[in-house]
Amino acid sequence: MNRVFIERFGVCSALGENLASHVEVLKNKNLNAPISKINIKESADEYELPYYKAKTDFDTFLGQIGEICKDTALFVGSSSLGVELNEKEYASSGIKVLGYDMQMPKICEKLNIKSYNRYLFCTACTSSANALTYAAKMIKAGIIKSALVLGVEVPNRLSLYGFMSLGLLSKSAILPFDKKRDGIVLGEGYGFVLLSNKKSEWEFVNGESQNDIASITSPSIDGRTLSNVVTKILKDAKLKPKQIDLIKLHATASDSNDISENAGICKIFQKIPTAIALKGYMGHTLGACGICELAFLLGALEKNIAPKSMGFEQKDESFDISPTTKNEFWNGSYILLNHLAFGGNTTSILIKKNKS
Repeated sequence: MNRVFIERFGVCSALGENLASHVEVLKNKNLNAPISKINIKESADEYELPYYKAKTDFDTFLGQIGEICKDTALFVGSSSLGVELNEKEYASSGIKVLGYDMQMPKICEKLNIKSYNRYLFCTACTSSANALTYAAKMIKAGIIKSALVLGVEVPNRLSLYGFMSLGLLSKSAILPFDKKRDGIVLGEGYGFVLLSNKKSEWEFVNGESQNDIASITSPSIDGRTLSNVVTKILKDAKLKPKQIDLIKLHATASDSNDISENAGICKIFQKIPTAIALKGYMGHTLGACGICELAFLLGALEKNIAPKSMGFEQKDESFDISPTTKNEFWNGSYILLNHLAFGGNTTSILIKKNKS
């Protein structure tokens, strides 16, 4: 089996237009969450919700990726790719479905990708994490040599009103694992990771995904699915839980999701490693969060910074996990990244930092 490495990566969100700007903000000790407001009109009532608006648009972001091999396979993970185009078409001329993957040919044309290996993953909040996992599996198996994995969350009304109708949106701020958490704050975001077998500082070790049928909206609150996923990852990598140095929490700040993640992690770890929640920086970027949060985290860790978990202040006494409250020095090796999706899909990824 081939080993898989991360050649380069980048991200654009409300925090900044590129990776460098994301990492730079961590030096600001008085950093505030870059929340904007979005107007909501429901019947005769009109009010505002917090929202994380990206610093630039998706087409501009694609220009940051740079030159890649034309035979590179394309993997896109998104819960909204093309949705905004359908919304515009519907608003102008009534019902007309253009197709969920209508952006794929445009992406290939812009990046000069000639490969016919093109894959779109739509598994809610695990979309780009699953895209990354399957791209790595194909490189390991020798099916492809390199893969560009994109995470995309474009602004659209369908996601906004869908989550609002379920009562899952916060009216104040995202407070991951916090005692006062009251829901999700949505965000726009775009990220990329370029995978290949060329040795680099960051190695994709393993990824695993399973479905949980406990509920149509969230995983089982006993955490069994996440526990199963992480157990398999560690077994395949021949690692013990104590060898994990850092956990990137999914931490949406919705009640059942945080409960499920806490329970799943506690089934595995007797001592909880350093745990980080990143959605307070860029909001919940839904299908893009797997790539966006990975890119931001790796950029910070290259500076030996484990970022503080913005929005977490008051511990929930029912939780064993307490996310970071300040930037911490980090010089570890193994990172576990969790993703729990609407519909019960659960995905975790294991990344290794290779020491020189």
